[in-house]
Amino acid sequence: MPSNEGHQGNRDRKLVSGPSLVHSFTRFINKSERCADIIWIDYEGKRVTYTTDLRPGEYFDVNTFVGHPWIFRDSLARDKLTVRSKEIYFPTPWNGDWPPQRTIINIGIPVYTLRERCSQVIRQLVPRSQYDLLEIPKTLKFELEGVDDAIIIS
Repeated sequence: MPSNEGHQGNRDRKLVSGPSLVHSFTRFINKSERCADIIWIDYEGKRVTYTTDLRPGEYFDVNTFVGHPWIFRDSLARDKLTVRSKEIYFPTPWNGDWPPQRTIINIGIPVYTLRERCSQVIRQLVPRSQYDLLEIPKTLKFELEGVDDAIIIS
């Protein structure tokens, strides 16, 4: 992964999959109350959706590699979902046992800020064409138009 030289903020670093031969066998379980998309970040930093609309309680098995990041989104609203209280999942190495035991990773809903949660509710209740009619600051209207999909690398 690129270094953080020059003391740039974490938002300036590009999240990409790195080269790896170390296998990881993972089972993602949707423990949220929302349908989830499971997304792999490829070698160029592009998002590759592996499954969409994973319903609550369902699971999805992935054979992946250490150094290959995964992110999760609400299928409908595109809100961020988390695993282990983090936005990005980095797979753990396979221990070599056969047959492989999958690492269980639960997908959940993060603690949203009040601002994030209010925006989610407005997006659900107000048609996009009527955002301009809301009596709220223009900056909030602008935020409603696009979901903040930036990934924070920690």
